Amino acid sequence: MPEIEPIIETTRAVLIGRSPLGREDAFLFDHALRVMRVADRLSTCAEVRSWRINRFALQVAALFHQAATVRLDEERRTSTVYAAATMSAEDVKEYSAELAGDRLGGKVTTRQLDLVQEIIRRAHDAGIDLAEAKILSDADSLDDIGTLGVWRDLRRHILEGRAVEDTVRAWRRREQYGYWEARVRDAFNLETARRLAESRLGAARAFMQQLEAEFDASDFADAEEDS
Repeated sequence: MPEIEPIIETTRAVLIGRSPLGREDAFLFDHALRVMRVADRLSTCAEVRSWRINRFALQVAALFHQAATVRLDEERRTSTVYAAATMSAEDVKEYSAELAGDRLGGKVTTRQLDLVQEIIRRAHDAGIDLAEAKILSDADSLDDIGTLGVWRDLRRHILEGRAVEDTVRAWRRREQYGYWEARVRDAFNLETARRLAESRLGAARAFMQQLEAEFDASDFADAEEDS
């Protein structure tokens, strides 16, 4: 399998943007690395042992699957004409595939690049029949669930200037409407990924319960009982 490290360095140059404070923002690059690692682990699990999987193309596609996001954010901030906010998920996938083509030309074979772009374009499609796209979809969805998903919500809320109460309230609404159960049921192609999502969701719930207890000081009751 070709070396992935040079591709990671290429991706870093694409995915590192600027934070609201004007510093380097590694958020999307960090996400891409996590998705790549999870996708690679899923590609070797027992459930897919009989599948024919191009692990290198899967890793590269994972690195570039949301590459358009940084560019769209830049255009949203700097252009008064380009309506980046109105772009659909399909548009983002297409733009990301194009970026992969632009940045990887000469670094991977034409056949590999064609497969990488196809994986990006097919990820999260209904009724996916491309093995690598199924795995990428599951790896990407896993990054939204569990404590990583909570961390992403907290990051967004902090940047938007929201309070802890807003985060707790948003979590309660999702629980009330069965949002997470629906995600676990519908967002995954592999049972291995679904079981991992359920485990991660349990950890996230424990964290949010503690956050809520500390927010409203209800944990004092436990402290008084122990005294």
